[in-house]
Amino acid sequence: MNTSQTIAGLKKALRKTIGKKLREVPPTVLASESRAVTAILLNSPTFQRAQNLSIYLSTSTSEIQTDDLVKESIARGKHVFIPYCPLSAPTVMKMLRLDSLAAFEGLKSNRWGIREHTDEEAKKCQDSESAGGLDLILVPGLAFDTTGQRLGHGRGYYDRFINATIDYPQRFSKPPPSTVALALSAQVLPDGELVPVEEWDRRPDLILTPAGVLHTGTESISLLKSAS
Repeated sequence: MNTSQTIAGLKKALRKTIGKKLREVPPTVLASESRAVTAILLNSPTFQRAQNLSIYLSTSTSEIQTDDLVKESIARGKHVFIPYCPLSAPTVMKMLRLDSLAAFEGLKSNRWGIREHTDEEAKKCQDSESAGGLDLILVPGLAFDTTGQRLGHGRGYYDRFINATIDYPQRFSKPPPSTVALALSAQVLPDGELVPVEEWDRRPDLILTPAGVLHTGTESISLLKSAS
């Protein structure tokens, strides 16, 4: 068995363990922790500076709920983009504009039970590329460790999308978007336990938990500084 197969096996085992743990999170805890993380994000200069931002649309369990973030961002006049994964291109994820509260409330669930634009709606939506790129990407995940590593759901969509923003300075004359992960307490591994990673796995700039900010390196400190 090679190293890649070993890491893949470790990831699979951790997903199973964390998945079971998350299914046991009471709805009241899910709601209270989502409110706490939402408040931290809304008060951060990282969010306040962002005009074009991508927000993952949460399922009803097992992750920080993002409906209030979507509604508040639209209310503040920000340009909200949400993931769209076309069936015709199974490795592709685009970020498409969600231009109104009515559009948000009318979204249907896709094959994974995640709300997104239909194929017909997608044809009429502005994507993040034509909008000049994103300023902030809110990243979902299954598990995180205290060094800032992230375990996704195994499809690689966010790692590929984030890797494709590295050339923003050449394409859009601005830095790549900040990446901020949102985590329930149950998703953060105890000190000393690490998420198994491969070379293409991307570490978020910042992880927000109900207890506050989990720094992932010196680059994350600048994301918290005042915009002034």
